[in-house]
Amino acid sequence: MLRIHFTDADYAAVGLCDHPDVMWESLLSLHALQQPDASAGFGRWRTEVARELDPVAVGGLFSLAPPVGYSPDFLTPAGTKGFEQGLERVLATPARRMARELGRLHPARASAPYVRSLAAAESKALRLLRDALHHYYTTALAPYWSHIRQSVGAESAMRLRVREELGVRELLRGIHPAVRLQEDVLQVPYPGPDRDVHLRGRGLLLIPSFFCRKRPICLHDQKLPPVLVYPFEREADWRTPTRADGSLPTRAQLAALTALLGHTRTRVLAEIGSGCTTGELARRLRISAAAASEHTTALRRAGLVSTVRSGRTARHALTVLGADLLHQRHRPSHPHNPSATAET
Repeated sequence: MLRIHFTDADYAAVGLCDHPDVMWESLLSLHALQQPDASAGFGRWRTEVARELDPVAVGGLFSLAPPVGYSPDFLTPAGTKGFEQGLERVLATPARRMARELGRLHPARASAPYVRSLAAAESKALRLLRDALHHYYTTALAPYWSHIRQSVGAESAMRLRVREELGVRELLRGIHPAVRLQEDVLQVPYPGPDRDVHLRGRGLLLIPSFFCRKRPICLHDQKLPPVLVYPFEREADWRTPTRADGSLPTRAQLAALTALLGHTRTRVLAEIGSGCTTGELARRLRISAAAASEHTTALRRAGLVSTVRSGRTARHALTVLGADLLHQRHRPSHPHNPSATAET
């Protein structure tokens, strides 16, 4: 069990990341790639990435990021904005810290020649790490980044609304079904021996992660800024990537869009906007909850809407594709007038 101890100052300093942390997603997707889990919904992604990934170029990463157990904290530096900055901070890790954290790996991994060279801060090993991380990001994450960003953004928006309406304690209780908040101690199921983390006024940054699986995780070193990275429910059909290179939608997506949009669903798309629940959507359009759910399901299958769930509540938000389509088709001067919307 991981026990995180809060003071009043810590509650006030709880933060919520509103975008995917690229270095955490790199690390956790490496875990997912090495440990097949049918229930996690990464099967198609894993197949596509394995086909494109150069095993020689990224081989060293698998020594640093085992699917189970400790991975060095320096691989996930705090507060990075974008992959290039994250990569710079990883490579700028002080040699003493890098050696110390690499020494915490399982002995069989810590004794591997590449890991020993990296622990010795050899320039060739650092270049290999740079090239490996870059190749991995461009192959395994960049083609899917638009969807990852949208999904994390929708999750964060829903949690922010929980905090605004119900308070920070309810936000903490709701991030995972197994998490409990009792007497100012957040209890998180965790492997290994029990751990106590005393925040002491530093607060806690919550980071929703697309590739985090099963349970929340944190950094090993308690002297680092406290974070709790947690998984959230993803859509089962996320695996059709939204390309970050600006390429056109696939033929299947175009066919789905052509068959999908008309007056009613364009209104649904417009009402969802930056986010709403199924019940709110039904009230705004004066339709049944079942009908609202049917429309959002169809929009989600076409890649226009993403959905995150907390208990019985489903909150919907537009994807990048959905927002782009809405801006082209919907006239904001007549937000509720079906005649202002073009026919498919």
